[in-house]
Amino acid sequence: MSKQNYSLSEAFRLAEAVEKNGLEFYTLAAATVKDKKTKEILLNLAEQEQRHAELFAQMRQEYCAREDLHVVDADDQVLNYIQSVAATHVFNLDKNVARLVASVQSPQSTLQLALSFEKDTITFFSALKNGVQHEHRDKVEQLIQEEVRHVRDLQEAMKNL
Repeated sequence: MSKQNYSLSEAFRLAEAVEKNGLEFYTLAAATVKDKKTKEILLNLAEQEQRHAELFAQMRQEYCAREDLHVVDADDQVLNYIQSVAATHVFNLDKNVARLVASVQSPQSTLQLALSFEKDTITFFSALKNGVQHEHRDKVEQLIQEEVRHVRDLQEAMKNL
């Protein structure tokens, strides 16, 4: 099999796009929900997703200013997995986020969709972490831990509805 060169810049771009889709969802959902507590949670998550998108853009600039292509795996397993996870993510790039927001009927279902987003994001970032060079993995791990906190916060909010 041929060796696949995988761009760290492309991985960060995908991660940034996933975060921007989350930002769009949380912003639109916050504008439509009536429950004050749920609205507050969604606006807080939107802020965090904005920060994450900015961090990925910054990481892309910082880490990818130099030569960016490196061999990840000889049989393309990591690359294929990253692409597969991105394609099946709740807020993949082909999804109409406004349509998703319109489909939720209650604060509970909004938070459930948000929880799915955060869990998918952890899976995506974990795949991304395995696809970047060792010196970049700690930054991706930081983001994974932030997403884990989002999951805990959402689970707690759902219990309190």
